[in-house]
Amino acid sequence: MKTLGKSRLTFGAAALMLLFALLPAAANGALDEEQSTVEIGDVSDPMAKYDEPITVSTYFEIEPPLVEFFTKDRIMNNVFQKRYREELGINLEYKWFANQSDEDSVQKKNIAIASGDIPDFMMVNKEQLALLSKTDLINKDMGVYFDKYASDHLKEWMYQEGSAAMDSATFNGQIIAIPQLDSSIDTAPFLWLRKDWLDKLGLDVPETMDDLYKVMVAFRDNDPDGNGRDDTIGLILQKDIMSTRGTSDAGDGIGLFNGFGAYPRAWVEKGGELVYGSVQPEMKEALAYMNKLYSEGLIEQDFGVKDLMKASELAASGTAGVQYGAMWNAMWPLGSTLQNNPEADWEPFVIPSATGKPAEPQIKLNVVLYFVVNKNCEHPEALIKLLNFFVEKFGFSDEEEYANYLVTDTGIPSFALHDTMFKTYNALRNLEAYWKVSEAFEMNDPSSLNAEQLNYYNAIVKYKGGDLSLAGSDKTYGENGAFKAMDYYYQNDLFMMDQFYGAPTNTMKRKLQTIKDKEIEYFTKVIMGVESLDNFDDFAQTLGTLGLDQITEEVNAWYSGR
Repeated sequence: MKTLGKSRLTFGAAALMLLFALLPAAANGALDEEQSTVEIGDVSDPMAKYDEPITVSTYFEIEPPLVEFFTKDRIMNNVFQKRYREELGINLEYKWFANQSDEDSVQKKNIAIASGDIPDFMMVNKEQLALLSKTDLINKDMGVYFDKYASDHLKEWMYQEGSAAMDSATFNGQIIAIPQLDSSIDTAPFLWLRKDWLDKLGLDVPETMDDLYKVMVAFRDNDPDGNGRDDTIGLILQKDIMSTRGTSDAGDGIGLFNGFGAYPRAWVEKGGELVYGSVQPEMKEALAYMNKLYSEGLIEQDFGVKDLMKASELAASGTAGVQYGAMWNAMWPLGSTLQNNPEADWEPFVIPSATGKPAEPQIKLNVVLYFVVNKNCEHPEALIKLLNFFVEKFGFSDEEEYANYLVTDTGIPSFALHDTMFKTYNALRNLEAYWKVSEAFEMNDPSSLNAEQLNYYNAIVKYKGGDLSLAGSDKTYGENGAFKAMDYYYQNDLFMMDQFYGAPTNTMKRKLQTIKDKEIEYFTKVIMGVESLDNFDDFAQTLGTLGLDQITEEVNAWYSGR
């Protein structure tokens, strides 16, 4: 694939300098030195159990869905811990527990790094990884261990979106960490429409931005809900029009910007160098379009003060018929429409284009954390074995085996996110589920589905049988679901990957938030007609002065040396 094949918190500059100063003398004395590579004999079975049980230290990060159920005893004896001991001969010893949602977890890791006392296995963010790359605290031969011990399935998953994930864990030519992958393509934006309104008004699915404008006018003026009142608008839009995550969320404007070939807060290649999408000329066209929508009442006049939760109330109330958002929006917030109107039908489509060619949806490398291994750990390969275990059980087990990994006392699937930290995901997992589920319906035979895919298949069958609570499964994986549109993006190689996936640069850490604040302020004012688009070049120049020019230099230094 063209774009995919190219190749939670962060702390400020002052904190980084202090942390670096606290590093042990042994670490400081080894800055920028490359470790010699290791030699490993043949590995016939990546899942082989140790002859004698081993113990490795780590920590446990309590993810939000488990906070209310958390006890140390429960974590120590959940199905993963038992199976690690039984099938791999690996015992996990936890040095600390921390809530993922708090700064507590990041701080504990910072302290461990500063003291030089890190556990055998630890997950770190990009900034912490960049810092550790300059010390001798971690094993810097993880690429060697990955090559030797990773199962074929783990290797396939790791490189499904090209080499970018491993490239992001490479320093001085060595892979020093293993990325925790999720799907990058699943961050793409879609256009969600009230298909029942389109059908009632005799409208076609819009293919261009002009088509979309006409649809929104019709949704505003032609009483699509049939209540005889002038109470409908076009587009659901929240105040965070560019999404804090830099990828599509719900009710943001990223998909709309992409329709004009504009890529806010993404680094895209032009002329062999990376440029910041928010200040490119295409942004002006998109902002002018949004100003037109606002001035004509096709967007709520107070969108600028509505967060996602407030903006999503429009979906529940049934007063809006257009939303840009991610593939999961059928689950929430759009599913809430059905609570008030069982006949409502939100359907996802590819984003319309203003350029005369298919729009290229913006995505971002979906690696947030990295697994690192203490240089003194006697069994660095055990990390790879733990990841192999998750991949094999999650992606390739039968229905009965898969069911063993459901958390029965909470009702929450532990596979999904919660009961182990040693996991990574198949980047194409959801798209492949769509392919397989579609084939199963076409053949009227679900026997080839794995356990996860069968769950989606059965949910869609129940939805078609009248269970509206399962509409989200149909609108995500069904014949007209989000992954039908995703498949179009994929087959036509349309994804536009953010090309910067390194650690935050020095100037980013100090000045990027100020730049983002200035962006959202100016863009919101332009949309509302308070600020003129004639000032766009001055705005771009101001961002450059605030630090964007220096950031661009640093980003391109990374880009040329990656």
